[in-house]
Amino acid sequence: MPRRAFTVAGALVLALVSGVPIASPFASAQSAVMVTIPTGAATPSGAPGFSPDAVTVVIGVNNTVVWVNNDTIGGGISHTVTPIGEPTGGNWSTGSGDLPLGKSYSFTFTVPGTYLYDCFYHPWMTGTVTVKAASAIPAPEFPAASLAIFLFAAFAAVTPMVAGLRPTRRAAGH
Repeated sequence: MPRRAFTVAGALVLALVSGVPIASPFASAQSAVMVTIPTGAATPSGAPGFSPDAVTVVIGVNNTVVWVNNDTIGGGISHTVTPIGEPTGGNWSTGSGDLPLGKSYSFTFTVPGTYLYDCFYHPWMTGTVTVKAASAIPAPEFPAASLAIFLFAAFAAVTPMVAGLRPTRRAAGH
């Protein structure tokens, strides 16, 4: 019986561990970086106009930036996210246009380098997006989903083996 339990446990471990590559893409889902235009950004003393005013993103990891206008001064002030400098080969030539209170604008960066932007209406509001290539930051070697699967597989493999090692009691007289 222990041999059979060991075989079943081994097959179960192989089946579960083979699920690790399936779980990995979910563990590395891409996320966006948020930048807000806070209340008072339209006033030079309200700097920084963009919060944060400098962000770093990695292609394929978090290379979409979302700007949200939350400047409620005077009932809401419009702003823009206007590109003013980009690396060679960059493709961020059109910004948000008019961005009223409560509206958002997003852009996905695909070329590494440093991108500069400002608000067309309020030129003291400036920001920087630094874009790094995907290889610049190593991917996690063992994502959390993979760890959970591995621990479950190990538990599932050990449990039948431990049960098979227990001595059996024989009834008296046998």
